[in-house]
Amino acid sequence: MDFISRHTLDRFFLVDNQRVSVRSWIARELVSNILVHREFSRGYIARIIIEKDRIIAENWNRPTRPGQLTLEGFKPDPKNPLLAHFFIQIGRADILGSGVRNLYKYTQIYSGGEPQLIEDDVFTTVIPLKYETDENIAEVKLTQTSDKPSMSDNASDKMSDNRHKQLILSYIETHGEINTTIAASLIDRSPGTARRILSRLNDENYIVAIGANRNRKYKLTNH
Repeated sequence: MDFISRHTLDRFFLVDNQRVSVRSWIARELVSNILVHREFSRGYIARIIIEKDRIIAENWNRPTRPGQLTLEGFKPDPKNPLLAHFFIQIGRADILGSGVRNLYKYTQIYSGGEPQLIEDDVFTTVIPLKYETDENIAEVKLTQTSDKPSMSDNASDKMSDNRHKQLILSYIETHGEINTTIAASLIDRSPGTARRILSRLNDENYIVAIGANRNRKYKLTNH
């Protein structure tokens, strides 16, 4: 999981006013699936490969329904029930079959695409890393949760604010801190707008301000 975190972009989303790392959810599912569903009687080396536009996970497998797994008609097949139960108990996996469903859900949020899960002697999972724009992802979410045919100006402003918050939080997560100048450049807005968003994140306890005036920087809180 640390290997995945070091070599992929951590795109934060605000879910119910909580800052969430969807990439961490995907990493957990990939790693737990490799261990829980692996065929341990063969010496094939399980591996996770990170390329520019995708993550590939491979492990030896006992195929029961060869081919690509989709959500339609999917039926979970316990390869190692005892090991699966253990992973559920320590909080590294959910109920049987949740891994496939979670990977479809989290990949859609993370990169706007769908995973490929191919069952054969080697079970292969491919997670696309070709990111859609944050505007497109936010608009998809808004469409799914709203009955209105079009967005009001207020909804559009809120969507932009959430996107800017996500960009700023992701930058701080990677670089440790941010200031108003960098934030303004990052979100392509004026320093005044960046200062307002930083102040709001500070009020919501996502970040903390350190220093004063021109030397002020912002870091993530510990929660």
